[in-house]
Amino acid sequence: MDLFDFLGEDREARALDRLTIMLAGFEADSEIEQDLALERAIAYCRKEWGSYAAGLEALARRLEETPDHAVRSLQLREEGSEPGTLIRAIRLRRRRERGRAGEIEAVIAIYGGEDEAKAPTAFETVFITAAAHLSDGEADPFAPLDGWSLPWHDVPERLRRVVSEACPLPRTVSAARDECLRWEERLLHLEILYDCPGAGILPTACAARRRVVEDLWRKGLRAASLADLYARLDYWAARGGDDGAGYGVLQSDLDAVAAILGPRGGGETTKDRARRLKAANPHWSLARIGKELGISRQAVHKHLKQAAAPA
Repeated sequence: MDLFDFLGEDREARALDRLTIMLAGFEADSEIEQDLALERAIAYCRKEWGSYAAGLEALARRLEETPDHAVRSLQLREEGSEPGTLIRAIRLRRRRERGRAGEIEAVIAIYGGEDEAKAPTAFETVFITAAAHLSDGEADPFAPLDGWSLPWHDVPERLRRVVSEACPLPRTVSAARDECLRWEERLLHLEILYDCPGAGILPTACAARRRVVEDLWRKGLRAASLADLYARLDYWAARGGDDGAGYGVLQSDLDAVAAILGPRGGGETTKDRARRLKAANPHWSLARIGKELGISRQAVHKHLKQAAAPA
């Protein structure tokens, strides 16, 4: 290698170093500064290599000579073919981070503080305390209980009995769904707090309670109202699987609800049922009555208004 070749390579290396510094400007806090950094990088590449793409290609080739930079090389080539790609990716990443930060703040606000949000809630503590004697002497609420820790395995009878007695079990399908969704909301909050989408974990006793209640929602309770029927349908439509087992459960529910509601022809009308429910439960809201009947609160209001009107 003669002196001119050496000087040429040295100049190329310095130019690539300078380009690397310019590209670092893409991480600027201000979008205006990011745009200016892009303009400077494009102008510099045109001056040194004839085009922006050629400059980034040269930098990509140099990075390929170092380990663990294959992805960065691909990103540089993509930037060369579509200027602004790197900046758009950075802005998208920051928007997502801001969104996560907002979600975390919202979750913390629900519980009153970060420590409170991460600690077991009062509802969770009921089951943790009740099942503590089933552990192997560990104080860890996530430790196995009665040999059980995997939520997709059947809950042992002793553990099932403990979490069932610690707090009254739901007595209707819709109530079972509501509690199950409450557990799922808690899981979502934990996933947000720990930034682990799809990997939230409940304390073992709480996971057992959730499994027991989900079984009630799935098929363990017989539907006794249209609200129950819709709740059961919600389970099988969204998470019941494709083995056909849900059809038998829903058929049983339909038979039970049909027997309660009676035949449509000469039986009790929706207006009659709305009036009867209001008379039996004067403290119930229109929404609550509508939930029992499977109709909107506006429809309940209409039925009650018609029933109250003079003949």
